[in-house]
Amino acid sequence: MRKMNKKAGIPDGIFYMVAIFALAIISVVGFLIFDDINNEFQSSSGISVEGKSMMSSLHGKYVGIVDSAFLMVFIGILIATVVGVWFIRTHPALFWIMIPIFAFIIFYAAIYANVFWNFSQSEKVIDATNEFTIIPFIMENYAYVITGAVILIALALFSKGKAQQV
Repeated sequence: MRKMNKKAGIPDGIFYMVAIFALAIISVVGFLIFDDINNEFQSSSGISVEGKSMMSSLHGKYVGIVDSAFLMVFIGILIATVVGVWFIRTHPALFWIMIPIFAFIIFYAAIYANVFWNFSQSEKVIDATNEFTIIPFIMENYAYVITGAVILIALALFSKGKAQQV
């Protein structure tokens, strides 16, 4: 049987945390851009009524689709991380070394939550952010959400018995 060589557990966790943050910002900015494009479409005299209707319909669906996709990506990344961490061989004594690392990750999640809050409260973005429900909820409670994710990861990392070690 081949031995798995997985050493990137913590950097992966930080990468995923940053990726979710970036996805939230990109989703809100994407709505702002799409809103401007829709306004230009609706005010243009060179576009047919059918084209304007299609663009308006797409504009109305953007928030629901992106909000739901964000939740699916977030949960998918969380599940993939927990499953990936399950295959890392760890000794229970390492739990005490991991506590400061987990605290560091939670601290950075709180910083990202504050950055998103400041971003979402700016004049140009507040109306677009208020259209979404899932993205602002997760991002404004990011430290709590990441704390739950860290607990799941810690359980997967340190709950294996000797018989389950691969």
